Amino acid sequence: MGIINNLKIKSKQTAIVTGADYIVKYMQKDPQKNFDTAMKRLAMIDAMFKNQGQFKAFMDWIRTHEGTRQWFINLLSCDPEQVRIFVKNFLGNCSLAWIEKAEAIEDRYGFCPPYNIIISPTMRCNLKCRGCYAADYTMKDDMDLATIEKIITEGKELGVYFYTILGGEPFIRFDDLETMALTHKDCLFQIFTNGTLITEDVAERLLNLKNIVVVFSINGTREDTDYMRGDGVYDKVLQGVERLKARKLLYGISLVLTSRNYETLMSREFLKFWEKQGVVFGWNFLFMPVGPQPDLSLMPTPEQRVGFGEFIKRYREEEPMYIMDFWADAPAVHGCISGGRRFLHINNKGDIEPCIFAHFSTHNIQDTTLIEAMQSPFFTFIRMNQPHTDNMLRPCMIIDNPSVLREACARCHARPTDAGAAQLIGDPAIMQAIDEYAAQTARVVDPIWNERYRHKIDEMYRRRCAYGEGIDRIEYKLNRLGFLEKIKAWSQQNPTFARNMLESLEYSYTHYGTDRKRHLVSIRESSKPEGDKSSDLPSQPNA
Repeated sequence: MGIINNLKIKSKQTAIVTGADYIVKYMQKDPQKNFDTAMKRLAMIDAMFKNQGQFKAFMDWIRTHEGTRQWFINLLSCDPEQVRIFVKNFLGNCSLAWIEKAEAIEDRYGFCPPYNIIISPTMRCNLKCRGCYAADYTMKDDMDLATIEKIITEGKELGVYFYTILGGEPFIRFDDLETMALTHKDCLFQIFTNGTLITEDVAERLLNLKNIVVVFSINGTREDTDYMRGDGVYDKVLQGVERLKARKLLYGISLVLTSRNYETLMSREFLKFWEKQGVVFGWNFLFMPVGPQPDLSLMPTPEQRVGFGEFIKRYREEEPMYIMDFWADAPAVHGCISGGRRFLHINNKGDIEPCIFAHFSTHNIQDTTLIEAMQSPFFTFIRMNQPHTDNMLRPCMIIDNPSVLREACARCHARPTDAGAAQLIGDPAIMQAIDEYAAQTARVVDPIWNERYRHKIDEMYRRRCAYGEGIDRIEYKLNRLGFLEKIKAWSQQNPTFARNMLESLEYSYTHYGTDRKRHLVSIRESSKPEGDKSSDLPSQPNA
């Protein structure tokens, strides 16, 4: 990227950050009174983004729903300095810098950089929860601070300024996390925690840092939590929450939907309780069949998945807490985002994994770079087969489209990185159970997709690619000639990567939609552009 382009990007970043900061300060004077005027002004920033329309649409959605309106007001009522740093880093770096750098990275390397990098610096934990193996880890298993620094430094070179920290229990290493946040003040760090180690001292240091947002992992009720984590743990979590609330800091909760806590999580009273504790946002995951001897009965039924997904969509429009579900909200990001498309995971040993649940790897950050991992056959195959099905309510390559994960691991010789991972793709009983679950989910979810979301497919055809990044199986299907021209250019920089990309796309082109039990539709031949001579094109780029 030239000096002129760099200056233009910096100038645009400065303009956006300055404008957003001014608007936020104006709104903070009287959030209720100044909300509408400020939101209209904030929406004007949309014109400065290349993907125009998305930011404005999000602002308009917030403004026109009572729940999201009050949610945004509550967010802006948190610690003023943290809110401004959050907006500055989120808009100026996590969003704009990523968007601007992504184009140059894609042109040169053939991939869009991930939006978020997830790091697990330790697997140690201060609790001994039922069925958890974290207690077996020691300090010798921790990722050293130099490796964390390497990941973030390389990530920022790709335009990645948003990092999620997992464990184990990350706050066991809070001194190192504090160093990380102080070193990289231009980044946002989201840290998932059991909440029991947030003392008064830690809370005060978080107040001083400003660029760390804490996410409390919640099992359910007091009885649910103490049963799983030990007597008195629930009250310790509430104490940690209260310490952040007293300082008006931003924080959220993380939920895991199971077949057994469905009724609890579907309760408005449950979510309202956490809203009253000052929680601003929430993430929901589905229970996944990972780890040694997973209890498959805990997987939520397809009906429960749909029920909870629809429930939280209504809830966040009506109530002031923004909660998202990685499956129910997958249409918003056009399906699976693993394999580096929007995120990747690096475990405590340095293994670079496609997803926090897909414990398989071919590269380790100790002896490779993020660019090399992104261009690896393993990650490339996963990305080139996204979205894995045209029904984006079934996005996952582990439980919804398991043949994708199995094929990726087999083709690319990915090794399991965690106890129990191998059985996910090798144990006949578990594989059969997951296949049956995927088929059952398709029967339940496909009619809902056709009725409520099918317009997403039409949007893909109009866009001629699945998502904004535009490096996917659908662009290859609908615009093979143009895509092959791109691959020829990428082959000049890395012919092996370009060849792997083409082979992955050819696999998807040939095999996608052949499994009618799992795929809603295949890419329609009627969508092929008139005069498309794709069948006459060579099967691999000129290297």
